[in-house]
Amino acid sequence: MLIEWSTASSTPSRRFEQWREACAEHVYALSLERSDDGPFDGRIARRQLGALDVTDIRCDRHVVRRTGSDIRQQPGADFYVYLQRRGQVWMEQGSRTEVVQPGDMIIADPNVAFSTGTDGSFDLRIWRIPRERLAPLLALGSGELPMVKLARHNGEGALVSDWLDALLRNAHATSPASLDLATSTLCTLVAGAVGASPETQQHGPAARRQALLQQVMRRIESSATDLDFSSVRVAGEFGISLRTLHQLFALSDTTFHDFLTSVRLARASELLREPRHQHTSTIEVGFAAGFAEASTFYRRFKQRYGVTPGEYRAVSARD
Repeated sequence: MLIEWSTASSTPSRRFEQWREACAEHVYALSLERSDDGPFDGRIARRQLGALDVTDIRCDRHVVRRTGSDIRQQPGADFYVYLQRRGQVWMEQGSRTEVVQPGDMIIADPNVAFSTGTDGSFDLRIWRIPRERLAPLLALGSGELPMVKLARHNGEGALVSDWLDALLRNAHATSPASLDLATSTLCTLVAGAVGASPETQQHGPAARRQALLQQVMRRIESSATDLDFSSVRVAGEFGISLRTLHQLFALSDTTFHDFLTSVRLARASELLREPRHQHTSTIEVGFAAGFAEASTFYRRFKQRYGVTPGEYRAVSARD
C-alpha cells in the first residue's frame, strides 16, 4: 500500500508547520528549522514491503535535527538506510561529518542524535529495517550504531544498493515468505557493511553472492540488446571467473544463457507491440533485441510465446 502526502493542498503560511507534523507521522520526531519564510514544498511517499518501511522524501531546503528530546519523545524501533537520490547534503553525528552525494548511503541508528542540511533541496529514500531483525547481527560494542557512510563506488555499498533496488522492483511479484527471506539477506548485507557479529560473518559470503547475482542480472538487462554481449564479457567486467559466474546463477532458477535470452525475448515482444515499429521486419526486431541469428530468434520466440513473431504482432495489433 502506497501512502502519499504533499504540502500542495496546504495554506502557504502553514506548510512548514504541517511538514513538521507529517515528518513526525511518517518519518521520526524531528526539530526542523528554516532560514526564510518563503513558500515551502514537500512530498512524502511511503510504502510497506513486508517488515521493511520505504519512504521517499522530496522537499525544499531546511535544517533537520533529531535531538535527545526528539528521541525520548519518539524512539525508533528500527535502523535506517538513507539513500541520496539527487543533490548533495551534509550529515553530522557527534564529531563525525559526512558529505553525501547521489548514490551514497548512510546507515545509522535513529536513536543517536544527528543533524543534516543542504544548499539545494532534499531528494532521498529511507529504508527502515526493524531493530529486532538487524541488531542481533551487529557487533555493537557500545550498544549504539554510529553513522556509517557507504560511498556509491564502495563494493559493499553497491551490493546493498542493488539488493534494495531488486526488492523494490520485484516486491509486487514476491510472496510474503520470499520477501521475508530477502529481508534476512538484506540484514546480513547491511551487517557485513557496518560491522557484523562473528556469528553473522559466517553467513556473509552467501548474502554477498545473492547480491552479486542481482548486480549481474541488472547488467544483463541493461546490455542484452548488444549482439556481442556474452558470459565472458560479464565475467571480465565483474572480475570473476566463468565458473563463478555460472555458480551465481545456480542460486536462482535459471542459467546465464536462459536469463539473457528471456531479457532479449521480452525486449522483442515490446518492439513487436509498439505501433512505431509496425513496419520493422521481424528479422530486424530480432537483431534489435540482441539475437545474432534469425533462426534462433524465431525458435526461441515460439517456444516462449507459442506463436511466431509475426503472429504475435498481428494479435497485439488486434488487441
